[in-house]
Amino acid sequence: RFYGCSSLSDIKSMENWNVSNGTNFSYMFFNCSSLSDIQSLEKWNVSNCTNFLSMFYGSSSLSNIKSMEKWNVSNCTNFSCMFFNCSLLSDIQSLEKWNVSNGKNFAGMFFNCSLLSDMKSLEKWNVSNGTNFSGMFCNCSSLLDIKSLEKWNVSNGTYFSVMFNSCSSLSNIKSLENWNVSSGTKFSGMFY
Repeated sequence: RFYGCSSLSDIKSMENWNVSNGTNFSYMFFNCSSLSDIQSLEKWNVSNCTNFLSMFYGSSSLSNIKSMEKWNVSNCTNFSCMFFNCSLLSDIQSLEKWNVSNGKNFAGMFFNCSLLSDMKSLEKWNVSNGTNFSGMFCNCSSLLDIKSLEKWNVSNGTYFSVMFNSCSSLSNIKSLENWNVSSGTKFSGMFY
């Protein structure tokens, strides 16, 4: 791992790494605050990974994740804090076709991605196995529209605390009116 390598900006040497047996990529680039280009990871085979916890946590210079577009994340159960504090990230269209159907933990996934303004790319995500959504979009202060989340099946969700906390530009949550949150136990600060 490159945990806390705050000066790391060039990872081109990792381009041909064979990570196909890797199951846990947690904290791999944690607080790599100078990392802005991850093009080198485009061909990585992450299909066996079950845990992306905090993989890019604190990668505050990261603005382009297009190289992850073809990643096979279908076995992953933990996406928690994956892009936490990626404060320059404004476009997540690359994640549109991700198969997150095995995902259980989405807590803090986009926490403090303060330039994200819409979630259209996530519209077709199957989050039906998700149990933890707490802080998923917390402090996404540019978020204007969450209509894309209207058809999300969150019926297995138990934790929704601070999910949209400090989304200060969000003025309408009508799109969530049909969410089935009957399994939910924690809602504290959800829209605080």
